[in-house]
Amino acid sequence: MKGLFKSKPRTPVDIVRQTRDLLIYADQSSASLSDSKREEKMAELAKNIRELKSVLYGNSESEPVSEACAQLTQEFFRENTLRLLIFCLSQLNVEARKDATQVVANLQRQQVNSRLIASGYLEKNTDLLDTLIAGYENIDMALHYGVMLRECIRHQAR
Repeated sequence: MKGLFKSKPRTPVDIVRQTRDLLIYADQSSASLSDSKREEKMAELAKNIRELKSVLYGNSESEPVSEACAQLTQEFFRENTLRLLIFCLSQLNVEARKDATQVVANLQRQQVNSRLIASGYLEKNTDLLDTLIAGYENIDMALHYGVMLRECIRHQAR
């Protein structure tokens, strides 16, 4: 009976979509919302980012699955989730920032159909590189923005 009510695992696409929705919430949430509700949403966002990292890097029990990584990568860049993540990075807790930084770094290396999707995305959205450079001015965020910027530069299409 125990397994009867177990929820089915979410797909990488589902995780990215929910993460995007939570990032939009974080970006647009106003002071009128209760602090407990905001904390709950931010905790859920941190959990989702950890799940994204787990899909991309694997975990102690399994290696990353290339098809899941490809699905995640395509969905991540389809609806500007990278942009949202970069703009909301300062609102995340320290652990979520670290995970988000690792997710962005890994996405720069992900090839889908022998193409670096992230590189093409950044060519069309060069303002994100300006945002990452400007992030160096914030002492608390400089490390995270710096890692992201270096990965974006390192894996650009030739």
